[in-house]
Amino acid sequence: MVEVVLFHLRNLNRTLLEESHSAAPHLCMQKVATSQAYIVFTLVGSSNPDIDSFREAVRFFNLLIDSGEVDFIEDGAFADRLTNFIRVASSSIRIASLMTPDLESDMVELLFAISAKLRQRPTIPEAWFRPGLDTKNNRSSQSGVFMPKSEEFPLVYMLLEYVHRDGKVGDFARTGLLYILELAGRVDRLEKWIIESDLATMMASGIGALYSQLSSKVALSYSKETLPPILAFSGVTASDQPGDAEPIFSAALQANLATFVSFLNFWQDVLDRCPSADIKATLLDHFDFLFLRPLLYPSLVESSDMDSGSSVAVMTYLQYILETLNSVDLIRLMLHYMLGGPAQLSLDSKPLRPSTLARRRKSESLITDSAARIDDPSPDLITLTNVLDGYLRSQNHETVIASLRLLDTILRSWHAFTNRRLMKVQVSTIGRKRLKSVHDQQLDILYSLAEDILSDDAMEDSFESHLHNVQPLLETHPCSAEQLFPPNCGFSETMVLRAPPEQRVLLADDPLLTCLLSLLDSFLINSVVVNLSLSQTLAALAACRETRLEGWLLGLPSEPADANAATSEEHSTGGQSSRSRSELASPVFARLDSLVERIDRLRQEIQDFDVHLAERRHVFRVGEEIDNAVAGVVVRRSNDCQDRKLSGQRDATAIASISERLQASSDVSRSTSPRGRRQEDVSDNSHAVPKFLVGRLNHLRLSPSPSGSNRSERTYSPSPLRKQSTSSTASSAIPPPRGPPNALLQRVRLNVTSRKSRQPRESEDSESSSLRSEAVTAGSGMAEDEEEVSLSHLLTNVIILQEFILELAAIIQVRASLFSE
Repeated sequence: MVEVVLFHLRNLNRTLLEESHSAAPHLCMQKVATSQAYIVFTLVGSSNPDIDSFREAVRFFNLLIDSGEVDFIEDGAFADRLTNFIRVASSSIRIASLMTPDLESDMVELLFAISAKLRQRPTIPEAWFRPGLDTKNNRSSQSGVFMPKSEEFPLVYMLLEYVHRDGKVGDFARTGLLYILELAGRVDRLEKWIIESDLATMMASGIGALYSQLSSKVALSYSKETLPPILAFSGVTASDQPGDAEPIFSAALQANLATFVSFLNFWQDVLDRCPSADIKATLLDHFDFLFLRPLLYPSLVESSDMDSGSSVAVMTYLQYILETLNSVDLIRLMLHYMLGGPAQLSLDSKPLRPSTLARRRKSESLITDSAARIDDPSPDLITLTNVLDGYLRSQNHETVIASLRLLDTILRSWHAFTNRRLMKVQVSTIGRKRLKSVHDQQLDILYSLAEDILSDDAMEDSFESHLHNVQPLLETHPCSAEQLFPPNCGFSETMVLRAPPEQRVLLADDPLLTCLLSLLDSFLINSVVVNLSLSQTLAALAACRETRLEGWLLGLPSEPADANAATSEEHSTGGQSSRSRSELASPVFARLDSLVERIDRLRQEIQDFDVHLAERRHVFRVGEEIDNAVAGVVVRRSNDCQDRKLSGQRDATAIASISERLQASSDVSRSTSPRGRRQEDVSDNSHAVPKFLVGRLNHLRLSPSPSGSNRSERTYSPSPLRKQSTSSTASSAIPPPRGPPNALLQRVRLNVTSRKSRQPRESEDSESSSLRSEAVTAGSGMAEDEEEVSLSHLLTNVIILQEFILELAAIIQVRASLFSE
């Protein structure tokens, strides 16, 4: 019997399809409409849980909807039958465990086709939307019969069941619901119905449910398959995962994260494309009261680094959310609440409708009732800043890594929305610019520090690479992007500077800055990942135009008695200012000098230290040459198609930070500079480790940068860093180490907090060394703690330190040119 019915269904579908390709009139389609033959299809498809019959029925309804001669969308009987068919038939197939992904995709695509047809109409037909519910007594105003919201517009609720899904099913459902929300912008009664319905509640509950499905404990440690080469090369071995912590690279966690992100993107699409301000306000209220306050924020403050991964999980998820979202409204709402802003954030000055206000009061009652039962923490007592402060002091290096990455994401992408609550700042009273001579001396100090670590032919190229890499970082920073814009909205790379914003000074007693400086003190013994994340965070902080560098990165200038005294003094001394050396002393300079002083002591204590260090640098350089050779072969073979792909990669990476352009790969080679890469590279090994999880490890990818084509030809002010090194060591003539073959595995004992001023080496310039001694004075006299690390680990950290110093110098140089500092 089933085979006979299926045979006739297929014949009818074939006939209707052939007729649709012929000229009008379409008699068969008209016969179906007049006889209501679709009723038979609904009965057959819903009474028999057969996959083939269900698929043919779905195909039949698609043919009717696409008909250009008969308007089935306006037919109320057709709408009722189709709705009932999807509900009953899909339920029967699920009960029989016969539902397949393809079958489910066909069904949701049918719902999408209906939404697309409704979107094309100036108003919504009553066949699909029947708002006859009296809100006072919850009964229909026409018949007096109870009608739930799901029966007034069933298409919306059927689509809501699939918006969180991946693949075609989720795409069709989300797009179909977006079409309906767009229609609400021109249909007032639909807008009112959406505000009063459970749509916002279900969407907020959905994002909360997906967040709750994510693992409560996450481990950032690597397995043998996911261990980045830079860590393996530095002596790090794959570690066992904690028993109850899920590896961050596990397939299950990545799948759950992908589903969560797809739903976040749907939220953004709704807020961006919905033309109704009242609907947006309703959605934001529910996001606030049903997800942010009862789920996301409590999970943040209740996490701990003592239970094997809950702190890492929450910080990583929050970083993932902030990197995924580009909705200003959602970001402002989240950061405003978690940083302890005022109770009510006004997102729109437009007065809301009474129905919207009533819905908001209902949403607020939900969180009020929950707070009455449970003593939940409040941002008035514990803010995101407090949580970051605590976790940056943690002894668990994975917690520190996750905290640094989260802080870097906020500083790099959303610093303008923190309302200056993230870090302690005050309005700058420094009303003048730095003298050029002081600026040059500051850069000379940094360059001399880098030279003292290891001076070779690659330093000049590395610094030039940093100059080009930090420029897009500064130009696209949220605190400077609004001040810079292309003239006449063209494609010129010349940036025009608007009126400078009110600048602020970062206070020395800021808790987060204190934590960052403390981590900088222990740079040589930190894990490689901690140092990469730390250097990226400090670079992001230095890239903020509204935060002055004086006081934390640079020394505070002293005011001259005469406004013209400094200029005349500089001219009289030939550009060499006799300003107080306190202008050159800063917390960061002091710690960098202390680190270089420790490296000097290690150079005397460890046999062939310079040889090992040059060898480690040489490995990076050889790796770059290999990558360039391979890239050249790929380019020659790929021709025009590959050229287009390279162009797309350059455009995508032009505004990325240094770390975001490098991914850990499976190669065993290294680039000349752990952060600087050249434009010849076209290889892409980023699949090995996800970008948002690797963070600063990207600097140590062993391939050059494809972003060179977007480098602007900006003229930088003269700098002492541009002079050619006179004490460079040729990398091609590295002598072999004289120690044992396993010398890199030897343990090195280091003083963690020693910050005594060191004596200059004989090769040091006397003026530069005296300035550096002055810079480090404020940081001397600290207690000493000893730690042990392997020589291989130490060498990698030393190379990272040198690159970080050069990056800071590049940021100071580019800021002076770009912002006229």
